[in-house]
Amino acid sequence: MNFKRSVLVGAAVFAASIMSAQAATKVEFWSHSLAPTYDAYHKQVVDKFNAEHKDIEVVQKDLGWGAMKPAIVAAVAEGNVPGLALVPTNWMVEMAPKLLTPVDSIINKAQFTGAALANATTDGKIYGFPSYQVTAVMVYNKDMLAKAGVKPEFKTLDDVFAAAKKIQAATGKPGWAPKLQDGFTGWFMFEGLPVIQNGKAVYNSPAHVALVQKFADAYKAGTIVKDTNLTFDEQIAMFANGGVAMFAEGGHAVKKIKDANPAAYKAADVTTFPLGDNGKLAFGGWTTMYVVPKGQKDMKSVGVVGNFITGEWAQEQFAKASYTFASTKNANAAAAKDPALNDMTDPGKKAFKMGGLVIDKTRHLFLKDLPGNVDEGALSKAMDAKIEAALQGRISVKQALDEAVADSNKRLSAK
Repeated sequence: MNFKRSVLVGAAVFAASIMSAQAATKVEFWSHSLAPTYDAYHKQVVDKFNAEHKDIEVVQKDLGWGAMKPAIVAAVAEGNVPGLALVPTNWMVEMAPKLLTPVDSIINKAQFTGAALANATTDGKIYGFPSYQVTAVMVYNKDMLAKAGVKPEFKTLDDVFAAAKKIQAATGKPGWAPKLQDGFTGWFMFEGLPVIQNGKAVYNSPAHVALVQKFADAYKAGTIVKDTNLTFDEQIAMFANGGVAMFAEGGHAVKKIKDANPAAYKAADVTTFPLGDNGKLAFGGWTTMYVVPKGQKDMKSVGVVGNFITGEWAQEQFAKASYTFASTKNANAAAAKDPALNDMTDPGKKAFKMGGLVIDKTRHLFLKDLPGNVDEGALSKAMDAKIEAALQGRISVKQALDEAVADSNKRLSAK
């Protein structure tokens, strides 16, 4: 090849490479309140994807807990949306279809469990790529339970209340932080009590009143934490600082205790939380979805990214990093075989193992399939406000539930 031809060929190759680089489509995905704990994981995912895909460049951004909803709303309004955004499943249902685009045509359904796909479906359409899920174990302070003479064995919810009472009497600290911050809908469902039946709110029956009364009595006595809005991180900090003896969460929360207070981590252990609904339901179910905000034009590229970041490999890596559970068919079993997760003297790893025993009984408990004009978030918020008033002794439990049911039925019957 002569010099002139070599120059021309080289120039052509260089120009082609420039055009190829320019042609790469950028897809941004938003993770949700996972930084900085999982920065290394996200870097691993991004680097692997970009090494394997030359026509698509993926970038990741983490948004805090209070920032995600407003960011999605603003992005849709401005017409400048990310490719994908991670949200809890109940937020997905709340946002669809006004703010989200269905993903039926781009999701690889074969890699997900049937339960995960059912969670991702609302109004007959799939609105999310199923991501990590959580099931709870009871996390406890060994020293505080020993001082109270409490054995970490709980078969019923009444056992938990009884243990919390003994712990408070012996230590002067609340025995239990019962996740009231997530609202009371889940507690009704966990105990097998209906919330909405035949289009009407029915959560003011004697059984519903009795359940709320248990919490109200414990709240008044100080045997449970007197904070109905305790955040995830505040709950962990309270336990790490010896402010409460027990709380129920997934392995990811147990792992965070170590970061907050290594001494508290050494004093921690985990046990099973009682099954609800006559042994059919595990506590603390939480599922997440990568959704596509409305206005996304390159659905094909988004599909490639979505299937990768929620695929078997990515979900296995996150399960091992976070002690949460995957929504794919094989990742949980693969993660469980990792020797690094089999140290049962480590509370976080033990939580992962124990949670895996009941993951098939875990459901994300929230109100689904409400009439299209009913805002699930607003309905639940109004109900929880009345129950909070009852817990704090401002009104009776019966009055609170009667008034809340009346409000819910007004919303349900509105045209």
